[in-house]
Amino acid sequence: MQDPDVEGLVEKIVAAGGKQRMPIREYYPAEKPYRMCYFEDPFGIVFGVYIHSYELTYSEGAYS
Repeated sequence: MQDPDVEGLVEKIVAAGGKQRMPIREYYPAEKPYRMCYFEDPFGIVFGVYIHSYELTYSEGAYS
């Protein structure tokens, strides 16, 4: 899933009964402000939320 406001989404998911499964992770914060976090919905399904596309976050050269 992709959303530019991970912090705001954390609040919404937790308020709706979900769980934040990890702290918000920053990838290379001095170079690019990519962030992501894993959540668990009320049914136990775990999913990740990224502020950029998965491809851009993990592609070779994405941080240069």
